[in-house]
Amino acid sequence: MKNWDIKRLAIYLPLLSGMSGLSFASYANSISVEEATKRAFADKPSIVSCPSEFQQVKIAQDARQCQAFDEPLTSVMVYHSPAAPEAMVNLYQAAHPALKTHTPVNGRTLLSSQDKTVRVIVSPDKTGSQVDILVTSNAN
Repeated sequence: MKNWDIKRLAIYLPLLSGMSGLSFASYANSISVEEATKRAFADKPSIVSCPSEFQQVKIAQDARQCQAFDEPLTSVMVYHSPAAPEAMVNLYQAAHPALKTHTPVNGRTLLSSQDKTVRVIVSPDKTGSQVDILVTSNAN
């Protein structure tokens, strides 16, 4: 059975390459798997050690799996905490009393600064909470 699959591949590969205008030489110009992997993950956020603060916004001490998206005009930190969402909301209310706490929608609580440059979203997670922090620049 295996020999039959190899023979079928040997027949179909030249046909397919002829139909698509490709030649076997074009396969030699393809990038390596390692290079393709590097390119595929180049735009992904990096998982970093969780800092105590991100853009002057407090990070919970038990934060895990921190992912930072740090751009010139917008910075985002996403992390998980084993603490319940209510505990996380209380933490941000105590640490940043100027943040306004909005009514939860679908279990997610938004805390935001008056000028909307800082937004913290606390969402329930199966094992605690997910916290998303968005900090934008006032420069437009």
